[in-house]
Amino acid sequence: MATDVRSQLQTLRIPKDQRPAAAVPGRAGGRGATRVLVTGLVLVALAVGGYLGRGRVAALLAGSASAADVRLLSVVAQREPEAASVLTATGKIVSDHKVQVTTKVSGQIVALYFEQGDRVKQGQLLARIEDVSYRARRNEAAARLERAKANLTFQKLNFARIERLYREGSAPDIEYADARRLLQEAEAQVAADQAALDFAQKALSDCEVLAPIDGVILERNVEVGDFVAAEGGLGANANAQFGTIADMNAVRVEVDVSELDINRIHKGMPCTVVPDAYKDRRYRGHVLWLDPGANYSKATVQVKVRVENPDDHLRYEGSAQVVFLPADERGRPSAATQQAPAIWIPASACLRDPAGGTASVYVVADGRLRKTSVTLGRQSGNQLEVLAGLTEGQTIAAEGLEKLKDGQRVRS
Repeated sequence: MATDVRSQLQTLRIPKDQRPAAAVPGRAGGRGATRVLVTGLVLVALAVGGYLGRGRVAALLAGSASAADVRLLSVVAQREPEAASVLTATGKIVSDHKVQVTTKVSGQIVALYFEQGDRVKQGQLLARIEDVSYRARRNEAAARLERAKANLTFQKLNFARIERLYREGSAPDIEYADARRLLQEAEAQVAADQAALDFAQKALSDCEVLAPIDGVILERNVEVGDFVAAEGGLGANANAQFGTIADMNAVRVEVDVSELDINRIHKGMPCTVVPDAYKDRRYRGHVLWLDPGANYSKATVQVKVRVENPDDHLRYEGSAQVVFLPADERGRPSAATQQAPAIWIPASACLRDPAGGTASVYVVADGRLRKTSVTLGRQSGNQLEVLAGLTEGQTIAAEGLEKLKDGQRVRS
């Protein structure tokens, strides 16, 4: 092969007597010489290309164009999309219980034990307020109570003595009445000091801020070192709220339905809730409440939909789409809405052969497209049901399948 290439190169050599003069500026023929030289270099490159082999060059060219930019789609199981829906509306996710966590005592915050987004339990410690003065007041109240109890013990003994003398006729009526008065005052003082101790103990306990309900921390408004005041006070942070907790186990979606469509909605009607944050998730629901009034300016009626199976994927005050489903005469979901979830894909993600009735999709595996045969079922709008050939969790090409090839790499 090397001898053949050498002989071919010899044929490209130009004899000295036929060579043009060198190209010099201002001298005729310089441009033609340059053209001949370029032509010779091209012929040499072609000869070298033939030596390397046409197959290798073709492979290099094919490899450079093998990667494809394609929109991908994750396969999920769902019910027939919008096949049996009565109405679709968009609303806001809210909680039945939203509590502002505030302080019951005034003081400086010395510790915080929660962050925004934390899930807390009722009674869980959230923060501590400086308790030095409150602890001193509690100890003072406890000491007063002990003094009152000691006085009560003495007055009981003294009253028993006076009462015995009074019955024997040795003590006048006024002395007996005075002893009984002192005993009653001692009993009242013990009760008052006990109440004062309970109050001081409650103030001391309130220096530990506890979660009032189970829920998720929506916001935190204080930092360690801030001063908070209870029941009024001066300062920029007076009456400062520690944060907000929402019970995400009791969630509903509030939607506005046009007055023209409200006659199609009734209490207890089954629904499917799809949050905008997680389009692949479906939640069961039912109509909880219909506003007896209407919004005149917007010509809408508010409808509240209870979410029956909430989880951590629902976002407070996030948007969600509510699909109202038909129900039988008992208010239960109709048979069409009770079908088991199946795999539905867009029609653009499937190649169908009109003649043979076969269909195929491109599944992404190890960074390459693999043409896979599938069995189709029902069709709902532009959605196709896949009975066999795909499993939930796989990734497929979503569109432009006519331009794709089996084994083609997917550009990351």
